[in-house]
Amino acid sequence: MSTDKALEKPEAAAKETAKEKVNTHDRIIEAAIKLFSEKGFNGTTTKEIAETAEVNEALIFRHFSTKRDLYGAIIEKKISEEPGVELSLETHRDSKDDRLVFTAIASRMFEKCGRDPSFMRLLHFSALEGHDLSDMFFDTYVEYINMLISDYIDTRIKDGEFKKLNPLYSSKAFIGMVVNQIIVQELFGEKKKNKTDYKELTETFVEIFLEGIKSGKS
Repeated sequence: MSTDKALEKPEAAAKETAKEKVNTHDRIIEAAIKLFSEKGFNGTTTKEIAETAEVNEALIFRHFSTKRDLYGAIIEKKISEEPGVELSLETHRDSKDDRLVFTAIASRMFEKCGRDPSFMRLLHFSALEGHDLSDMFFDTYVEYINMLISDYIDTRIKDGEFKKLNPLYSSKAFIGMVVNQIIVQELFGEKKKNKTDYKELTETFVEIFLEGIKSGKS
């Protein structure tokens, strides 16, 4: 029995060490997101990230050998945290209920950005300062979402329900309406000045989009 207990101690210690590594890894990412979204990339130092994460500065480089690795970890975390726009589309696409599909997509975008406005600010800092993060997010996620939506639009064109328009450009037009609203409310302070009825806003955007793209066959 004593031998078994002796063997359990190193195993428990190893598990605790692994848990600590994960916690440190996550704390560094969360600290980086917070500071990057508040001060930008150029305005944030690794020392400040270490202080906010409550870790030694050297630990940052043990977890992330380069800033690009840290950017990649931020993108991975944000994409994997919870299902995104792709879930809304995949759930409803077979119904071919266009209003339901595009309402679900827009609602999900507003919901996610409303819960995590810091990520939108972070992406804009990245783009303005010429860092890799916005490019990485666009290449790994935005293009994927555009592909899914444009594929749905292409299917509906072949069904004769949508006009023969460029599916990718049509996808960008719809996403652009929603993203512009998110930028205005989160970066330019509209959220603090005016109360927005997101249900009505979503219905309006979807109506405008579908009125423009529907073939008029039915």
